[in-house]
Amino acid sequence: MLINPAQVAAVCGIEGLAQQLVAEAPLGPDQAAARLGVRRVDFDYMRDLLWVRPAERREVRFGTSRAGAVMVPLFTTASVDALPGGAHPEVDWE
Repeated sequence: MLINPAQVAAVCGIEGLAQQLVAEAPLGPDQAAARLGVRRVDFDYMRDLLWVRPAERREVRFGTSRAGAVMVPLFTTASVDALPGGAHPEVDWE
């Protein structure tokens, strides 16, 4: 693998890169629920209410056949973290 030092330096010079990467990290529904400290069904209700929307969907295969594939919604860490922080103050998050 060849690495261009100038490209590495350019990427490392991006202001706030670490925070951007953390904010955009994808979370599956189970991970999002665990991050919020809620049950998965509660997170599903939040998704149904459109409080949080998937940033993308990815196909996940189980086993070796395509018949076992499902589409999994992925949410950004920032969108999940915004829920209890003020996006919905009417909810008693405790």
